Amino acid sequence: MSYAKEGSLRKCLSNIVRFKWQNKLQLLKNIILGLKVIHKSDLVHCDLHDGNILISDNYETYIIDLGLCKSINNLQDSTNINCGVLPYMAPELIRNEPYTLESDIYSFSMIMWEFTSGIPPFNNRERDFELSLSICEGKRPEIIKNTPKCYIELMEKCWDSDPFKRPTI
Repeated sequence: MSYAKEGSLRKCLSNIVRFKWQNKLQLLKNIILGLKVIHKSDLVHCDLHDGNILISDNYETYIIDLGLCKSINNLQDSTNINCGVLPYMAPELIRNEPYTLESDIYSFSMIMWEFTSGIPPFNNRERDFELSLSICEGKRPEIIKNTPKCYIELMEKCWDSDPFKRPTI
């Protein structure tokens, strides 16, 4: 088993934000391929955020904390209250709708944004009812200057308020 010497993605953000785009995209590709493995196993992660992604010394990525994963076969039957880290939670989850593969894609969009900013989304806001309401009303983190247009377009598709408009893996 590999050792995640660099720790969590959260701890590496200040370095990653300075990477060349080619290297950022490679890291994001590794993360999305890890998420694809989870989804191909008929699971939804349900708690994807920068603290649940580990980085090795050669910048391999590992998605961890699968404790909240749910089978896609019984998501509708789930009576659990949705949980996760608010800034990464899709608006439909805040409205207490079931988890979906698309809700993980929304979480991935927040990770994409972090790669441009170097900080977690909504870092300057309290994680409270007001933030929940803002997210449900379509508030998203401010686009960072000099972010490539094609990257912005993909990120915005991933954080679309309509889960059915989000891309699939």
